[in-house]
Amino acid sequence: MTTGDTFKTIAFDDGSYAVVSVDAGDPRKFEVVATFFDLDRARDYAAKESSKPAAKSPARAEARAEPRRSSANQEAPASAVSAASDATSDLSERQAAVLKTLRSRRNENNEVEMRAASLASAAKIPLGSLHSVLQSLEKKNFIKTARTGSAKAPAIYEVLEG
Repeated sequence: MTTGDTFKTIAFDDGSYAVVSVDAGDPRKFEVVATFFDLDRARDYAAKESSKPAAKSPARAEARAEPRRSSANQEAPASAVSAASDATSDLSERQAAVLKTLRSRRNENNEVEMRAASLASAAKIPLGSLHSVLQSLEKKNFIKTARTGSAKAPAIYEVLEG
């Protein structure tokens, strides 16, 4: 994106919200910057990011400087490729970390009973990213949510063989 970016909040069907950076030169181009479950927090974040000069965000500057490549176009060294990794090669780093954590903690029924905060911490990913990572893993048929979590009970995830 360019220095003329604006930040806006968008809502998803699942009730979550995203802050997106919209390219001032082409409003059809946008980049998801952060996701939230609370609309007020998303709006606050968008307002805070909109007030910052572009130079204050070195991570975003690095991301803009490097060309984006899809995981399909990246070649892994031959020693890193195995039968087990073939199925998970199209996973992001965060998806792979969550899946590895779930696989390591599954019981004899291939189920994991865990709270979201504990899962995010064990996988070393931000709690705010966990929801979208779990949805992606479920969409790719690596896991199935057997019971959604609540304030009183942890979620139960079924780890599918894939």
